[in-house]
Amino acid sequence: MSLSRSLLLAGLDALPFAALASVATYVFARTAVQPSEVVGMLAGTVGVAVLLALGTISANCYRANRKPFYFTRAVVVEALLSLP
Repeated sequence: MSLSRSLLLAGLDALPFAALASVATYVFARTAVQPSEVVGMLAGTVGVAVLLALGTISANCYRANRKPFYFTRAVVVEALLSLP
């Protein structure tokens, strides 16, 4: 798998976590009385930061092992293994 394709897959795999972080930031920032422009900008910044961080970690794991690392699969497996 080429590096550009692995970066694309890493970004797509990190996308649900970035969206969740954006929504959570938006919800928690809306509880305080803030202008919606500030809240939206903060939520967007947090989402992009999470996307870049998780994508970078996944790309570094690929570069080290030459095997793609999938966050979504890891989170789902860990959640299923933690069930009693």
